[in-house]
Amino acid sequence: MGRNRQPRSVGSSLTDLMLFRRRWWQHLLFWGVVMVILLSIFKTSGTIEKIDVIYTMLFLIPLVAVAYLNLYLAIPAFLRKERYLMYTLAVLLLAGLGAAWLFFLFDRWIDFLLPGYYFIAYYTIPQLMIFTGTLILLTTLIKLSRSWFLVLRVERLTAGQQLRVLQSQINPHFLLNSLQTLYALSLEHSVRTPEAILQLSDILKYTLYETDQPRVKLEKEIDMIRDYVEMYRYRIDPQRVRLLLSVTGDWGEEEIAPMLLIPFVENAFKHGLQSGRSPVEISVSLRLEPGALTFRVENSAAPESKEKKPGSKGIGIDNTRHRLELLYPGKHHLQIQREPDRFRVELELKL
Repeated sequence: MGRNRQPRSVGSSLTDLMLFRRRWWQHLLFWGVVMVILLSIFKTSGTIEKIDVIYTMLFLIPLVAVAYLNLYLAIPAFLRKERYLMYTLAVLLLAGLGAAWLFFLFDRWIDFLLPGYYFIAYYTIPQLMIFTGTLILLTTLIKLSRSWFLVLRVERLTAGQQLRVLQSQINPHFLLNSLQTLYALSLEHSVRTPEAILQLSDILKYTLYETDQPRVKLEKEIDMIRDYVEMYRYRIDPQRVRLLLSVTGDWGEEEIAPMLLIPFVENAFKHGLQSGRSPVEISVSLRLEPGALTFRVENSAAPESKEKKPGSKGIGIDNTRHRLELLYPGKHHLQIQREPDRFRVELELKL
């Protein structure tokens, strides 16, 4: 029995029809413009006569032929496969064939095709190759520019989708750590619990209402880091944990991608407090200069033999790497160092 074929949806068929019609009119418009330009070159007087139109239309036929041979044969066979030498030879061959066609058309064949008109070959073959070669190169550039815009559009859509996925992963991860801190305070019946709840409220307000924007004020990102660090102060023993937060410089109206720095701070607390060392040291510093930010995080680390397997690490750091690549390509330098007793992260960012 034959294979069952799924019928195409009406919407898909309509989309294909619209694309076909749009491309058809684009091609028609292009050749209409070429026709007008050639008419302005070939007209024999101040006004366009019937003989000028006929001459130009005949002249256009070989140009159309070599242009589409280039688009549908030479470019797919050679240029798209990065066979540049072969493509160059193909262009020269097409330009030469088109020029020879035009020369013999108006030098010998035209009297048999249109005996009632007197046409002559005004141009030599090298001159005609300028016409054919120009059309070939022009159509190639249009084809490549269209492909480039399509690729750029896909890349932007893909990047946006990736960022939304990464952001949706970071926020719940961050919230989980914050709730654990609040839970620890409630178990201790600490008088600082209400203050911590207010700080968590500010953090949640930031994550809910600010992080859906591509950029936020750097001041808000720093305030959120301060709230997060202060919440951890509630649950740590100052005799066992040395915690330092340092912010220097004037951030003014600078902006940054939201939730970009906090995963490094989370990671420092998580692994620093679990390192088993005493005292534990956790340091977070931000140095701001005009148009640039230097961010450093250090924490005590457990011996490498006690580290978790690579496959068990959290998603925060990996997500931040991906976000940096998407949002700050060529504008950031991230260095992560693992020493016997210390873990260090340094991020240099051009804002």
